[in-house]
Amino acid sequence: MSQSQVERVPPHLAASAEELTVTDFEQSLICAAEAFYRCIGLLLGPAAREHRLSGEDNVILQQLMASPHPRNLTDLARFANRDDTANIQYSLRKLITAQLVEKAPGSTNRDSRYQVTARGRALTEEFLARRRALVMEPARQMRDADTHLQAAIRALNMMAGIYDQGTRSITAREDR
Repeated sequence: MSQSQVERVPPHLAASAEELTVTDFEQSLICAAEAFYRCIGLLLGPAAREHRLSGEDNVILQQLMASPHPRNLTDLARFANRDDTANIQYSLRKLITAQLVEKAPGSTNRDSRYQVTARGRALTEEFLARRRALVMEPARQMRDADTHLQAAIRALNMMAGIYDQGTRSITAREDR
């Protein structure tokens, strides 16, 4: 590792070139995730700001938009690889209060399923227009964007698997 690389990463995180690469990846992942959630929250526009909807809330709204049928809490958590069901429930309450999502007919307290309202569909159309202008159009200007993004998708999926395996290993050890 060069001296400049050593100086920018705390030594407890990167004792080798490989560890430095993973640490740099993790820092980029943190920054990208935060930028993503901040941006897609704001892309919902003024109506969403009125209800203090976040990027995480928008992810749930878009999951419901993409589904051909109502989804329950477990479906939403599984799709996004999340286990923070209390936060997902909080997002659902916010989306319901904003009249963007509703409980599907036939839902029970034990098995609530959620679907997007007409207002949620209209807001999503506005979101998509803003996303196309502010995210998709600049992305099209990136040189070899498709190639780079496909490589990033593969790398992120592999790292998600490594992190999930690490989580399972830690959990198994703690149960003993």
